[in-house]
Amino acid sequence: MAELLRTNNIKIVGRLIGTDLKEGNRKDNGNGYISGTITVQSVFGGETKEFDISLYANAQTQAKQPNKLYISYSKLNELVGKKVEVTGELRENRYWSTNAKQLVSAQQISGRFIRGVSESTEDEAKYELGGFVVSTLTERKNKNGEIYRYDLQLGQANYNGNMASIFTLHVKPTDTEIIRGLQNMYHPGDTVLINGILDYKVEVVTKESDNVGFGSGAVHTFTNRSRQLWVAGGSNIYTREEDGKYSELVIRDLIAAYKAKDVELASKAENGDDKVEEKPAVTARQTSLI
Repeated sequence: MAELLRTNNIKIVGRLIGTDLKEGNRKDNGNGYISGTITVQSVFGGETKEFDISLYANAQTQAKQPNKLYISYSKLNELVGKKVEVTGELRENRYWSTNAKQLVSAQQISGRFIRGVSESTEDEAKYELGGFVVSTLTERKNKNGEIYRYDLQLGQANYNGNMASIFTLHVKPTDTEIIRGLQNMYHPGDTVLINGILDYKVEVVTKESDNVGFGSGAVHTFTNRSRQLWVAGGSNIYTREEDGKYSELVIRDLIAAYKAKDVELASKAENGDDKVEEKPAVTARQTSLI
């Protein structure tokens, strides 16, 4: 059986501005590990971006040898304030939100290799994802009814091929050529490879209260964070299984496993029903596979 298309690469170049890593021992086998996040700041397109990147490494490999990643992560404080290049992948983290009382899907950057680079290295933040189209473009509107973004869902099999991750990619309303290409070329179930830009912004806003009876109003400071995965381009549709094409049967099984996991997470949180609703076969006329 041919290997499914599951390209998942990120590359970020910027300045390492912080580390929040801890070392510990696993409860199951006592082996050491290091985990946490690092923060990389990049400047491109005339704007400052800020990326929180998750890291994890065991102290030893499966062969009981010292893990080079663990050693590398333990020395990252030496690179704070310097330019670095981070490579890794995007991951979907699904969990039950007690506040919203629903399942939430969060997209996280998982780093792997980190190295120092020269100060002259150009900042960037790019991704490349391969998988199957889950849903066609969806409009996102603000309170005034204006479209501020389009969303596209892309599914991808895990390493074992028995579970899907579903990522949401974004398109600017001004990118009319990309919008046309996605609407005309891609349909649910198509296998494609998409590349784009990671656009993670942090904005500190200071605002005076507008509820003022006399004198001056209270001043509040809060932080706005936006995380966009802008689509820059996409491949032709993969038509051969030997090139990684997802068949209808494979997609059906991946979606069923994904939905079953949703039910499991919700059931653990709220003791809900554990039945999974059947979905019809994939057709090009559908707008979503879920």
